[in-house]
Amino acid sequence: MKKYLLSILAALPMVFAFSACSDDDNDLPDVDFDFTFENAVVSDGTVYVVQGEDFEITSITVTNNEAGKGCGISSATYYWDYDFIGTSVQPPFGFKFIVSDETPVGEHSLEISCPVFAVDKSLATALIGFDVQVVASPEELPDDGTSGAHVDPKISATNDK
Repeated sequence: MKKYLLSILAALPMVFAFSACSDDDNDLPDVDFDFTFENAVVSDGTVYVVQGEDFEITSITVTNNEAGKGCGISSATYYWDYDFIGTSVQPPFGFKFIVSDETPVGEHSLEISCPVFAVDKSLATALIGFDVQVVASPEELPDDGTSGAHVDPKISATNDK
């Protein structure tokens, strides 16, 4: 029994010698996302939509902030008010949102999760969130809105989920 105990104690330092700590945060992609919308107006980071009118994200474009290096996503998973509503795996990764007459007027949450691939970087996951304001009529849409949004997403290592 003593021999086994001594063997285990002798092997213990090797566990620490062959394990390594890695700081994956230094290897995370530095990317930006651009979204285009249809039947929605974006103003000050909030997406405004009219109750009873469906809206759509028509495209997601990813740009690597490291010049000359490629990047991309393989899917976009969508959540409305924290409930899963679907995944788009076909470029340009758009999605149509049903805003029925029963959708409550007021604040809602839209979240999008995407796996991010970038040259010379670790696999990562991007999380993008939009505040969505459902309004009762088109007259309540902001006048200064646009049909797109530029976003600097929250990036985390894929295994950190």
